[in-house]
Amino acid sequence: MKNVTMRDIGAALGVSTVTISKALSGKEGVSDAVREKIIETARQMGYRYSAPQADDTGRIIGILIADRFFSAPSFYFSLYRALLKELAEAGMLGVLEIVSDQDEQGLVMPAAVTIQRASGFVLLGQFAVDYVAAILETNLPAVLLDFTCDGPDVDAVTSDGQSGAYQLTRYLIEHGHRKIGFVGSVEGTTSIMDRYSGYLRAMMQFALPVREDWVIPDRDAEGHYDGNFPFPEELPTAFVCNNDMLACSVAEALEKRGHRVPEDISLVGFDDFVYGKHARPLTTYAVDQQRMAQVTVRRLRSRVREGMEGPLRTSVGGWFVERDSVMDLNTGRRLGKK
Repeated sequence: MKNVTMRDIGAALGVSTVTISKALSGKEGVSDAVREKIIETARQMGYRYSAPQADDTGRIIGILIADRFFSAPSFYFSLYRALLKELAEAGMLGVLEIVSDQDEQGLVMPAAVTIQRASGFVLLGQFAVDYVAAILETNLPAVLLDFTCDGPDVDAVTSDGQSGAYQLTRYLIEHGHRKIGFVGSVEGTTSIMDRYSGYLRAMMQFALPVREDWVIPDRDAEGHYDGNFPFPEELPTAFVCNNDMLACSVAEALEKRGHRVPEDISLVGFDDFVYGKHARPLTTYAVDQQRMAQVTVRRLRSRVREGMEGPLRTSVGGWFVERDSVMDLNTGRRLGKK
């Protein structure tokens, strides 16, 4: 039997889910008469309702990330730390839960739902549409961080992947490159799609061909990083890589095949995040993680406290960073070399 949701109650009474949420959570903005009617209707319909307690301050926020995206150190680990900092400054506590592939596919709810402790959620990285919809069915506010989701009525905060990748691709073009490929599984995440669309926009603007064999996947069918890049026999003069860690792996793979980076093949990355002994001085587009975390927490607080209606999709801009990973084919010189 399907669980009754706030949307069902709202449809029965002809009022918005925001009004239902305010009434059931004890917030202002609803008259006593309307509140009593909503509470009674919710009980009659079998809605799982608990009256608000005196210590229910809306401070515990569940941070969900798919297991395939999380490792330390990584871009998402860094973004998670920025999120924890912003939540703490807002007087909220972030509780991390790593969701396995099986739990995501089986729509298994996180512990923060089953023990009824969380007041809202941040979903980080990428989740399937069905899983996002299942989280929203808990009637708790949620914000997607670094991905978007078509269908469910949900807020999302992303980096400006399209503009960033466009700037990187145009930079290569302006420095003489005409044969440019892209590395990243385009359908893997919405952030990769955004970056690929920025690459495509620049290539189309300058009437340059996009060869199918120069669009190189970076992960398997389940979304896990592969590391076996299917390079064609004829390579482009440059690759736009979906992130910096990937660009470092691409450089290693090319060098094992006897190619020099950037003398033979130029590379640009994305995120401005590299770590460890294999890190390289990459030209890239920096993601403003702190600003993304700030916008996410501000929106979540509004949802928790006010039950704001209507989703917001916010794209946070970053900045171009020139380093030593690109050859200028017009002059034969390395760019950004110190």
